[in-house]
Amino acid sequence: RRGGGAPAAALHAMGEVDLPSALNLVIESFQDPKFTAQVEEFTNINIPAFAVATADGSQPLDWTFHFKKYKKLYEDQLTKTLSSSGVDVTDFMTYLEQCSQAYGGQPGYEHFDALMVSLTASEDYERFLQVMFAAVRENWVPEDSAALPPAPDAQLHEVDVVIPEGVGPGMAMNIEYLGLAHQVVVPEGCYAGTAIRVTLQVPGP
Repeated sequence: RRGGGAPAAALHAMGEVDLPSALNLVIESFQDPKFTAQVEEFTNINIPAFAVATADGSQPLDWTFHFKKYKKLYEDQLTKTLSSSGVDVTDFMTYLEQCSQAYGGQPGYEHFDALMVSLTASEDYERFLQVMFAAVRENWVPEDSAALPPAPDAQLHEVDVVIPEGVGPGMAMNIEYLGLAHQVVVPEGCYAGTAIRVTLQVPGP
């Protein structure tokens, strides 16, 4: 909500928090430097877990575990803010959905859009993966012996991948890395169950 009236923080201090003011408080809490630092720390610590390639179409089980922890960060922050404001979580989420339909993408409501992006990433597993994959690219450091990328906005990542059953020397192998599909040819002398290092081109951040 924009315009006149007491600031959300002032209403919070007085214990008089309506849903629009609660929304402002939640936006402020998600932008709080302590919370953003907490989210950034979580993301950076777990980058290695997401910088992995798979060749069988599956995803590491620990990705789901990390998603649950990421989700809890936001849930705890949201619950703490609403609880201290005396606002019911269910009522707030209903109001949030109404605001999203009315104001989403509108000029002047960028802070609201940022809040929705954060909440969506914390509730949607695929959005969470995109957050982590982006962090991998943003923190990528090329190997000293790595070849130069073919384009300024491209990166060459060297990753290890295990050859799946049914794939042998000279055969093409499909790999998924950072949400992108790649295809490499299995070198001579390498068979199913063997880990090989491959170089994959990915777009920069």
